[in-house]
Amino acid sequence: MSNTFVSTYEAEGYRVVRPDAVYGRSSRLESGDAEYTGGYKEASPEQIYGTHSTLCVAEPVEHTQPTLTAEPLFQVTLMLTLVAYLYMLLRAWKFIGVIYGDILENHSERRMVSQGGLLPLQHFKRGAAVLGATVLALVVVRLCEGVIPASSPIYIKGMSSLAVAGGLVSIVVFSAWLYAMHKVAEWLTESDGVEVLASIGFMNIVRSVVLLYPVAAVWLLADESIIRGASITLVVSILPIAILYLKDTFLFFVAKKIPILYWILYLCTAILLPLSFVMHILPSQLGK
Repeated sequence: MSNTFVSTYEAEGYRVVRPDAVYGRSSRLESGDAEYTGGYKEASPEQIYGTHSTLCVAEPVEHTQPTLTAEPLFQVTLMLTLVAYLYMLLRAWKFIGVIYGDILENHSERRMVSQGGLLPLQHFKRGAAVLGATVLALVVVRLCEGVIPASSPIYIKGMSSLAVAGGLVSIVVFSAWLYAMHKVAEWLTESDGVEVLASIGFMNIVRSVVLLYPVAAVWLLADESIIRGASITLVVSILPIAILYLKDTFLFFVAKKIPILYWILYLCTAILLPLSFVMHILPSQLGK
Protein backbone atom coordinates (compact mmCIF):
# COMPACT_ATOMS: atom_id res chain seq x y z
CA MET A 1 0.00 0.00 0.00
CA SER A 2 1.56 3.33 -1.06
CA ASN A 3 2.07 6.33 1.19
CA THR A 4 -0.41 8.34 -0.92
CA PHE A 5 -3.27 5.99 -0.07
CA VAL A 6 -2.24 5.95 3.58
CA SER A 7 -2.27 9.76 3.74
CA THR A 8 -5.68 9.86 2.06
CA TYR A 9 -7.25 7.45 4.58
CA GLU A 10 -5.63 9.29 7.51
CA ALA A 11 -6.99 12.62 6.23
CA GLU A 12 -10.51 11.11 6.22
CA GLY A 13 -10.22 10.16 9.85
CA TYR A 14 -9.21 6.51 9.54
CA ARG A 15 -6.39 5.11 11.64
CA VAL A 16 -4.17 3.07 9.38
CA VAL A 17 -2.16 0.31 10.99
CA ARG A 18 0.89 -0.62 9.01
CA PRO A 19 1.82 -4.30 8.41
CA ASP A 20 5.05 -3.99 10.38
CA ALA A 21 3.03 -2.95 13.44
CA VAL A 22 0.89 -6.12 13.19
CA TYR A 23 3.20 -8.77 11.77
CA GLY A 24 6.62 -7.44 12.64
CA ARG A 25 9.31 -5.06 11.41
CA SER A 26 10.30 -7.26 8.45
CA SER A 27 6.74 -7.95 7.17
CA ARG A 28 5.11 -6.40 4.14
CA LEU A 29 1.62 -6.31 2.59
CA GLU A 30 1.17 -8.59 -0.47
CA SER A 31 -1.63 -9.00 -2.99
CA GLY A 32 -2.80 -12.28 -1.47
CA ASP A 33 -1.90 -14.50 -4.43
CA ALA A 34 -0.06 -17.70 -3.57
CA GLU A 35 3.45 -17.88 -4.85
CA TYR A 36 4.28 -20.96 -6.95
CA THR A 37 7.93 -21.84 -7.06
CA GLY A 38 7.34 -24.78 -9.42
CA GLY A 39 7.36 -28.57 -9.01
CA TYR A 40 5.13 -30.98 -7.04
CA LYS A 41 6.34 -34.00 -5.17
CA GLU A 42 3.94 -36.97 -5.35
CA ALA A 43 3.51 -38.72 -2.04
CA SER A 44 3.51 -42.50 -2.17
CA PRO A 45 0.89 -44.62 -0.37
CA GLU A 46 3.62 -45.83 1.98
CA GLN A 47 4.33 -42.27 3.10
CA ILE A 48 0.64 -41.56 3.77
CA TYR A 49 -0.82 -44.86 5.01
CA GLY A 50 2.26 -46.78 6.10
CA THR A 51 5.00 -48.98 4.72
CA HIS A 52 2.71 -51.99 4.06
CA SER A 53 -0.04 -50.13 2.16
CA THR A 54 -0.61 -50.27 -1.60
CA LEU A 55 -2.67 -48.18 -3.99
CA CYS A 56 -5.63 -50.04 -5.56
CA VAL A 57 -7.92 -48.89 -8.34
CA ALA A 58 -11.52 -48.98 -7.10
CA GLU A 59 -13.94 -50.71 -9.46
CA PRO A 60 -17.58 -49.55 -9.43
CA VAL A 61 -20.01 -52.02 -7.93
CA GLU A 62 -23.23 -52.44 -9.87
CA HIS A 63 -26.45 -51.95 -7.97
CA THR A 64 -28.32 -55.23 -7.74
CA GLN A 65 -32.06 -55.47 -7.26
CA PRO A 66 -33.02 -58.25 -4.83
CA THR A 67 -35.22 -60.89 -6.42
CA LEU A 68 -37.74 -63.39 -5.13
CA THR A 69 -37.64 -65.60 -8.22
CA ALA A 70 -33.97 -66.46 -7.62
CA GLU A 71 -34.81 -68.30 -4.40
CA PRO A 72 -34.28 -72.11 -4.52
CA LEU A 73 -37.85 -72.81 -3.40
CA PHE A 74 -39.22 -70.85 -6.35
CA GLN A 75 -37.00 -72.68 -8.85
CA VAL A 76 -37.72 -76.13 -7.37
CA THR A 77 -41.46 -75.48 -7.31
CA LEU A 78 -41.41 -74.40 -10.95
CA MET A 79 -39.56 -77.57 -11.96
CA LEU A 80 -42.05 -79.70 -10.02
CA THR A 81 -44.96 -78.05 -11.82
CA LEU A 82 -43.30 -78.90 -15.15
CA VAL A 83 -43.04 -82.55 -14.17
CA ALA A 84 -46.65 -82.56 -12.95
CA TYR A 85 -47.86 -80.95 -16.19
CA LEU A 86 -46.11 -83.51 -18.37
CA TYR A 87 -47.48 -86.32 -16.19
CA MET A 88 -50.97 -84.88 -16.53
CA LEU A 89 -50.66 -84.79 -20.32
CA LEU A 90 -49.54 -88.40 -20.35
CA ARG A 91 -52.25 -89.80 -18.04
CA ALA A 92 -55.27 -87.69 -19.06
CA TRP A 93 -54.80 -87.03 -22.75
CA LYS A 94 -58.35 -88.23 -23.56
CA PHE A 95 -59.78 -85.46 -21.40
CA ILE A 96 -57.40 -82.87 -22.76
CA GLY A 97 -58.38 -83.82 -26.31
CA VAL A 98 -61.99 -82.98 -25.50
CA ILE A 99 -60.93 -79.61 -24.08
CA TYR A 100 -59.08 -78.78 -27.27
CA GLY A 101 -61.81 -80.14 -29.54
CA ASP A 102 -64.88 -78.77 -27.76
CA ILE A 103 -63.48 -75.64 -26.15
CA LEU A 104 -66.34 -73.57 -27.60
CA GLU A 105 -69.02 -75.95 -26.33
CA ASN A 106 -70.89 -75.37 -23.09
CA HIS A 107 -71.27 -79.08 -22.34
CA SER A 108 -67.77 -80.38 -23.07
CA GLU A 109 -67.62 -81.73 -19.52
CA ARG A 110 -70.38 -84.25 -20.34
CA ARG A 111 -68.35 -85.54 -23.26
CA MET A 112 -65.34 -85.83 -20.97
CA VAL A 113 -67.35 -88.07 -18.63
CA SER A 114 -68.36 -90.28 -21.56
CA GLN A 115 -64.74 -90.43 -22.75
CA GLY A 116 -63.08 -91.57 -19.52
CA GLY A 117 -65.60 -91.86 -16.71
CA LEU A 118 -66.69 -89.60 -13.88
CA LEU A 119 -64.11 -90.64 -11.25
CA PRO A 120 -61.05 -90.25 -13.53
CA LEU A 121 -62.44 -86.90 -14.64
CA GLN A 122 -62.73 -85.74 -11.03
CA HIS A 123 -59.12 -86.76 -10.36
CA PHE A 124 -58.03 -84.92 -13.49
CA LYS A 125 -59.89 -81.76 -12.51
CA ARG A 126 -58.49 -81.77 -8.97
CA GLY A 127 -54.96 -82.35 -10.20
CA ALA A 128 -55.30 -79.56 -12.76
CA ALA A 129 -56.69 -77.24 -10.07
CA VAL A 130 -53.78 -77.93 -7.70
CA LEU A 131 -51.30 -77.43 -10.54
CA GLY A 132 -53.03 -74.21 -11.56
CA ALA A 133 -53.02 -72.89 -7.99
CA THR A 134 -49.29 -73.58 -7.66
CA VAL A 135 -48.46 -71.89 -10.96
CA LEU A 136 -50.67 -68.94 -10.07
CA ALA A 137 -48.81 -68.62 -6.75
CA LEU A 138 -45.54 -68.39 -8.69
CA VAL A 139 -47.10 -65.76 -10.93
CA VAL A 140 -48.13 -63.78 -7.84
CA VAL A 141 -44.56 -63.93 -6.52
CA ARG A 142 -43.11 -62.60 -9.78
CA LEU A 143 -45.69 -59.84 -10.03
CA CYS A 144 -45.03 -58.78 -6.44
CA GLU A 145 -41.31 -58.74 -7.18
CA GLY A 146 -41.88 -55.97 -9.70
CA VAL A 147 -44.01 -53.94 -7.29
CA ILE A 148 -42.21 -54.28 -3.96
CA PRO A 149 -39.27 -51.82 -3.61
CA ALA A 150 -35.77 -53.05 -2.82
CA SER A 151 -35.97 -51.47 0.66
CA SER A 152 -38.87 -53.71 1.70
CA PRO A 153 -38.20 -55.99 4.70
CA ILE A 154 -39.58 -58.93 2.72
CA TYR A 155 -36.12 -59.31 1.13
CA ILE A 156 -34.57 -60.18 4.47
CA LYS A 157 -32.95 -63.60 4.33
CA GLY A 158 -35.47 -66.16 5.49
CA MET A 159 -38.52 -64.15 4.46
CA SER A 160 -37.79 -64.04 0.73
CA SER A 161 -37.37 -67.82 0.61
CA LEU A 162 -40.94 -68.17 1.90
CA ALA A 163 -42.40 -66.00 -0.87
CA VAL A 164 -43.81 -69.06 -2.66
CA ALA A 165 -45.60 -70.10 0.53
CA GLY A 166 -47.05 -66.59 0.77
CA GLY A 167 -48.24 -66.84 -2.83
CA LEU A 168 -49.94 -70.16 -2.08
CA VAL A 169 -51.64 -68.64 0.95
CA SER A 170 -53.00 -65.82 -1.21
CA ILE A 171 -54.39 -68.33 -3.73
CA VAL A 172 -55.98 -70.38 -0.94
CA VAL A 173 -57.60 -67.23 0.48
CA PHE A 174 -58.90 -66.30 -2.98
CA SER A 175 -60.31 -69.83 -3.49
CA ALA A 176 -61.95 -69.73 -0.06
CA TRP A 177 -63.51 -66.38 -0.98
CA LEU A 178 -65.02 -67.85 -4.17
CA TYR A 179 -66.26 -70.94 -2.35
CA ALA A 180 -67.88 -68.93 0.44
CA MET A 181 -69.46 -66.52 -2.03
CA HIS A 182 -71.05 -69.34 -4.04
CA LYS A 183 -72.27 -71.08 -0.88
CA VAL A 184 -73.86 -67.88 0.42
CA ALA A 185 -75.50 -67.24 -2.97
CA GLU A 186 -76.78 -70.84 -3.05
CA TRP A 187 -78.24 -70.44 0.44
CA LEU A 188 -79.91 -67.13 -0.40
CA THR A 189 -81.37 -68.24 -3.74
CA GLU A 190 -82.16 -71.82 -2.68
CA SER A 191 -81.25 -72.95 -6.18
CA ASP A 192 -78.79 -75.42 -7.68
CA GLY A 193 -77.97 -72.93 -10.42
CA VAL A 194 -75.15 -71.48 -8.32
CA GLU A 195 -73.50 -74.89 -8.27
CA VAL A 196 -73.65 -74.98 -12.07
CA LEU A 197 -72.14 -71.50 -12.18
CA ALA A 198 -69.29 -72.63 -9.91
CA SER A 199 -68.76 -75.66 -12.14
CA ILE A 200 -68.40 -73.37 -15.16
CA GLY A 201 -65.67 -71.43 -13.39
CA PHE A 202 -63.91 -74.64 -12.31
CA MET A 203 -63.98 -75.99 -15.87
CA ASN A 204 -62.47 -72.79 -17.22
CA ILE A 205 -59.68 -73.05 -14.64
CA VAL A 206 -58.89 -76.53 -15.98
CA ARG A 207 -58.87 -75.17 -19.53
CA SER A 208 -56.55 -72.37 -18.50
CA VAL A 209 -54.09 -74.77 -16.88
CA VAL A 210 -53.97 -77.04 -19.93
CA LEU A 211 -53.66 -74.28 -22.50
CA LEU A 212 -51.71 -71.58 -20.69
CA TYR A 213 -49.13 -73.48 -18.63
CA PRO A 214 -46.43 -73.51 -21.36
CA VAL A 215 -46.76 -69.75 -21.87
CA ALA A 216 -46.84 -69.07 -18.11
CA ALA A 217 -43.75 -71.24 -17.57
CA VAL A 218 -41.82 -69.31 -20.23
CA TRP A 219 -42.90 -66.04 -18.60
CA LEU A 220 -41.75 -67.24 -15.18
CA LEU A 221 -38.37 -68.28 -16.58
CA ALA A 222 -37.86 -65.19 -18.77
CA ASP A 223 -35.02 -62.82 -17.95
CA GLU A 224 -35.03 -59.06 -18.38
CA SER A 225 -34.11 -59.26 -22.07
CA ILE A 226 -37.26 -61.15 -23.12
CA ILE A 227 -39.66 -60.40 -20.27
CA ARG A 228 -41.54 -57.78 -22.29
CA GLY A 229 -42.24 -60.13 -25.18
CA ALA A 230 -43.14 -62.96 -22.81
CA SER A 231 -45.57 -60.71 -20.93
CA ILE A 232 -47.31 -59.65 -24.15
CA THR A 233 -47.60 -63.30 -25.23
CA LEU A 234 -49.06 -64.27 -21.85
CA VAL A 235 -51.66 -61.49 -21.92
CA VAL A 236 -52.66 -62.33 -25.50
CA SER A 237 -53.01 -66.01 -24.52
CA ILE A 238 -55.16 -65.20 -21.49
CA LEU A 239 -57.65 -63.09 -23.47
CA PRO A 240 -59.35 -66.01 -25.33
CA ILE A 241 -59.80 -67.97 -22.09
CA ALA A 242 -61.22 -64.88 -20.36
CA ILE A 243 -63.61 -64.29 -23.27
CA LEU A 244 -64.78 -67.92 -23.15
CA TYR A 245 -65.41 -67.64 -19.41
CA LEU A 246 -67.41 -64.45 -19.88
CA LYS A 247 -69.36 -66.10 -22.69
CA ASP A 248 -70.20 -69.20 -20.61
CA THR A 249 -71.33 -67.22 -17.57
CA PHE A 250 -73.30 -64.77 -19.72
CA LEU A 251 -75.17 -67.57 -21.47
CA PHE A 252 -75.90 -69.14 -18.09
CA PHE A 253 -77.55 -65.96 -16.79
CA VAL A 254 -79.47 -65.53 -20.04
CA ALA A 255 -80.70 -69.14 -19.93
CA LYS A 256 -81.88 -68.67 -16.34
CA LYS A 257 -83.57 -65.38 -17.37
CA ILE A 258 -81.58 -63.48 -14.77
CA PRO A 259 -81.01 -59.75 -15.41
CA ILE A 260 -77.63 -58.86 -16.88
CA LEU A 261 -77.03 -56.52 -13.95
CA TYR A 262 -76.69 -59.56 -11.68
CA TRP A 263 -74.12 -61.04 -14.08
CA ILE A 264 -72.05 -57.84 -13.80
CA LEU A 265 -72.41 -57.83 -10.00
CA TYR A 266 -71.33 -61.49 -9.89
CA LEU A 267 -68.15 -60.78 -11.89
CA CYS A 268 -67.31 -57.73 -9.80
CA THR A 269 -67.81 -59.58 -6.52
CA ALA A 270 -66.10 -62.80 -7.54
CA ILE A 271 -63.08 -61.45 -9.43
CA LEU A 272 -62.69 -57.67 -9.51
CA LEU A 273 -63.14 -57.05 -5.78
CA PRO A 274 -60.35 -59.38 -4.55
CA LEU A 275 -58.08 -58.34 -7.42
CA SER A 276 -58.51 -54.66 -6.58
CA PHE A 277 -57.64 -55.45 -2.96
CA VAL A 278 -54.44 -57.21 -3.99
CA MET A 279 -53.40 -54.55 -6.51
CA HIS A 280 -53.98 -51.49 -4.32
CA ILE A 281 -53.59 -52.52 -0.68
CA LEU A 282 -51.19 -55.45 -0.50
CA PRO A 283 -48.25 -53.91 -2.45
CA SER A 284 -48.35 -50.77 -0.30
CA GLN A 285 -48.24 -52.88 2.86
CA LEU A 286 -45.35 -55.02 1.63
CA GLY A 287 -43.45 -51.96 0.53
CA LYS A 288 -43.21 -50.52 4.04
